[in-house]
Amino acid sequence: MVTSAIVIFGVLLTLALPIYPQGIEPLIAAFLALAGASAMMGLMRRAARRELMVLSPWLFALLLATLVGSVRQGDGQQAIEDSLPYLLFMMGMVAGRGAARPRAILVATLLACVGDSLMSLYMMPSFEAGIRSTYNYFKITAGLPLVGLYLSTLLRHTDPEGRGTALPSRPLHLLAYVLLLVSLFASVSRGMILGFFIGLIVTAYIRRPSQMLMISLVVCLGILAWSSVFLEVGEKYLRLGASGTIEGRFDEIESAWATFLRYPLLGAGLGATFEVEGFQKAFVHNMAAYHLWKFGLLGSAILAMPLFVIARQLGGSSRAERAIAIGGGLSCIAYLVTCAAYKTYYLVWIYGVVAGATLSWLATARQRRLALAISPKRELASAPAASS
Repeated sequence: MVTSAIVIFGVLLTLALPIYPQGIEPLIAAFLALAGASAMMGLMRRAARRELMVLSPWLFALLLATLVGSVRQGDGQQAIEDSLPYLLFMMGMVAGRGAARPRAILVATLLACVGDSLMSLYMMPSFEAGIRSTYNYFKITAGLPLVGLYLSTLLRHTDPEGRGTALPSRPLHLLAYVLLLVSLFASVSRGMILGFFIGLIVTAYIRRPSQMLMISLVVCLGILAWSSVFLEVGEKYLRLGASGTIEGRFDEIESAWATFLRYPLLGAGLGATFEVEGFQKAFVHNMAAYHLWKFGLLGSAILAMPLFVIARQLGGSSRAERAIAIGGGLSCIAYLVTCAAYKTYYLVWIYGVVAGATLSWLATARQRRLALAISPKRELASAPAASS
């Protein structure tokens, strides 16, 4: 109970946190204290300790990358900042997995995602072409609408408590889903929109492969038939012809790739920077390029392996649950590959909390299904004795 309360308070506090902090402000200090306290409390549960063991190779990868960065004259303060997102994800994962009320945590996180989305829409001066919510509420670039869409779908289609109806109710699910979807498209973030469609396609394919292939064929034929209309909409609303930001990001990726080719095994290490267009950059708008640059092949492999172990825990879930979880995870990862939101300190903690709480929530669903399957067998076994 205490762990769940601390996590929920921390999640709701993210609504007031700045996306780009200038030092350790009181609110940020309070958030970090809550993240640390919830992780310590979460470790009282065996499942949380197991997740910490699974993620423990990350500590070795961070230590190795820090040593490599110091040898290659990296900035020490930047190295600490580079390590923070991974530590926050681990703390969030442990806290979410160790909480006694995972559904309450998932609902609170959904409310935080809806709150950020409402603020982004409220601050938009109009919904005309060329207007983006990110111009007036840059915090939306953290990608929380994708997290909210996943949570709304998960809560709608799982019912481990056996109440007979899916949660939340259909009207609330539709309201939250539509609101999050509108805020996602109003951001006009190509990476976020791409991540949404990737998650949608993967989820639908895992649940019903044949239907998904048929729908994809129909959609492709429709795009070919009305290609001119879709092209005009893309240019007008999705900035398909605007290449200014893309060119700058390609410059970053090229610089990171050049450094990776010099140090392919261990990378440049944490704290490394490079100069692009007169600015010193400590990150890349591409998560894959960032990891190859700073961690190299060895460090990137160490960071990736625990994620596959965590994903294997979905093996006992139903097809629908696996589809929603895998689709939601790929949706967020696809967005992170196109941006620098993986450096957003509170977002990675929320990712960890959601991942941990999801595993606990789905474990509850499995136990409920197992109990329902065993109870009829017990009734059949006791029936002959009762009749005699």
